[in-house]
Amino acid sequence: MTLTVQFLTIVSMIAGGIYLGAAMDTFRRFERHWKRQVIMRYVMECGFWLLQALLLFFLLFQVNQGEMRFYILLALICGFAGYRALFQTSYRRVLEWLIRVIYRIIFIAKRILYVLVLTPIRWLLQGLLMLAGGLLTLVWKFVWLLFIILLYPIRILGRLIWKLTPKKYRKIYSILAGIYSRMKNIATKVYDSLRRSRR
Repeated sequence: MTLTVQFLTIVSMIAGGIYLGAAMDTFRRFERHWKRQVIMRYVMECGFWLLQALLLFFLLFQVNQGEMRFYILLALICGFAGYRALFQTSYRRVLEWLIRVIYRIIFIAKRILYVLVLTPIRWLLQGLLMLAGGLLTLVWKFVWLLFIILLYPIRILGRLIWKLTPKKYRKIYSILAGIYSRMKNIATKVYDSLRRSRR
């Protein structure tokens, strides 16, 4: 390993230590979301450290083909300590600012989505429901009117037959009249319920 490769390896590992410190602070900042879930916390911890190990090894592999030396570990620790001493406070402030900005952007995006997409869709659905209810009421009124018009000659004919029928046969017509009255009451109740549901 030449001096140039050794120098690049040390610089890379110092940068890797700084990155590792920033990644740890970022991870701890979001840890509160799964801290109370034991299994989730275990999975996230293992996944985080496995990912960091793979990234650092990939960086080392790109610099010196993955050869491990004692000073590489020291450079990594120095980078991590340098981050803690020099950059941690500033990075945490920047991180909090970025989180607030991202939350604000998400909030604005949700409001825009609600105003420009969800609200018009809701108005459209309400309009379609009102239109459907109005058409249904109109059709029901038309059917009811047609039923009354068709029933009127039958009622006149029934009254005429009633007057001409002998008294001993009028009981049959009384039963039929009761059935008709029940049907009329049921139809009236259905119509009233439809009107109330439309309101």
